[in-house]
Amino acid sequence: MLKPIIGQASQKLHSYFDPEETNRAARQAGLVRRRSKLDGFLFLKSWVLGFLQQEQASLSQLSQVCQDLGLKITPQGMDERLSEGAVDFLRERLGQALQSWQAKRQAVAQVLESFSEVYFQDSTIQALPAGLRGLFAGSGGNASPAAVKIQLLFAYLSGNLIHVELTSGRCPDHTYQAHLPHLLPGSLLIQDLGFFSLRLLRAVAAAQAFFLSRWRADTQVFLTPPAEQPLDMLAFLDRQVEEVADYAVYLGKRQSLACRMVCVSLPAQVAAQRRRRLKADAKRRDRPLTQRSLGLCDWNVFLTNLPAERLSLRQILACYNLRWQIELIFKLWKSQAGLKHLAGLRPERVLCELYAKLIGLVLTHFLVAPLRFLCIAQQVEISAPKARQVLQDRAKALAQPLGLDLPGLEIELTELIQRILCFAQKTKRKKHPGSYDRLIFAHQYSLAQLYPLA
Repeated sequence: MLKPIIGQASQKLHSYFDPEETNRAARQAGLVRRRSKLDGFLFLKSWVLGFLQQEQASLSQLSQVCQDLGLKITPQGMDERLSEGAVDFLRERLGQALQSWQAKRQAVAQVLESFSEVYFQDSTIQALPAGLRGLFAGSGGNASPAAVKIQLLFAYLSGNLIHVELTSGRCPDHTYQAHLPHLLPGSLLIQDLGFFSLRLLRAVAAAQAFFLSRWRADTQVFLTPPAEQPLDMLAFLDRQVEEVADYAVYLGKRQSLACRMVCVSLPAQVAAQRRRRLKADAKRRDRPLTQRSLGLCDWNVFLTNLPAERLSLRQILACYNLRWQIELIFKLWKSQAGLKHLAGLRPERVLCELYAKLIGLVLTHFLVAPLRFLCIAQQVEISAPKARQVLQDRAKALAQPLGLDLPGLEIELTELIQRILCFAQKTKRKKHPGSYDRLIFAHQYSLAQLYPLA
């Protein structure tokens, strides 16, 4: 079972790090303008593998990685290579990694088998030195004048990073639609409330895909058949007698969108926690707080164009819980992979590190993707953070054969994957089931255990 996985990964990594290809890309980007011992091939390997070995690697440590690969260079010499051409080269290599490093879809859970893919879309923001405000403007105020927002489309069934884009930190999520062309017909898109817009939901439906989103409180909802007046949502929800209810509705008055509305009554402690957060946010922003907003804290309202025969009420709750997978991805990126630690003040230094770390993260997810549910019959899952630690420990050995020695690369990947399967298994939790367990055993859990708390 492992041999095809190792063979495919070895071929794709060997091709990506091919010296001729990487040096051609380096010349086109302007990183290498004349013959240089530090060519595109060594620059790419030293920066990507250097930050895999040490998430806060200094130029001195990156120079030592380069020396391990056969070239002596001083930290000052490395710093001199950090030009706009170097940034363009690593940006191009990130795009190529996203395109090339794609694992095949796996059999995950029967309830999701009818979807061509299940996507999660979200974003994370990282402050940058003020010198980058021209490229990535921050939101102002007390925040950094420069910040980058990383938009991510993650495919749950395959484990692939489908779309990664760096935008200005002040770019609002609800206007973002660059991920839409990547959606497969028959797929399911689950997004955070910050991405909610009727325009986007209509576009998803027009692409013959499905959406699952929470309702935004300023969106008009009409019961079907169409009513003249929108629902007074707070009064409507207060009249509910069931913990979970399902309705056919229309969204918006013009160009109405037909969908299902699933209303979920939240436990008292969750509603109280929401109200505390809402009050704290209103105080921080010096904005008035309405009784309607406080009353809506008792409910989660979901909108989807999925017919009832595709996902039951319980399965919808369990599916939305899966969205937290992307939050865990961002936690791994920032804490373990060091995205929240970008060294230097010079824009070229910061951006080279950012792109090199992102390439290393695409590599991490590519290697972990086919292993996540390999032992699903034994209900064993692979932990991405633990797998990342194994990869970090083996990065130096992996760096040597990349792009040069395909048989040697296969040997190193075999050792790496065997260690991941042995040492990177998720710890089983009996009292607090994971999101995957809640999905495949949704009928066995109480509603309280299935409540999405977002």
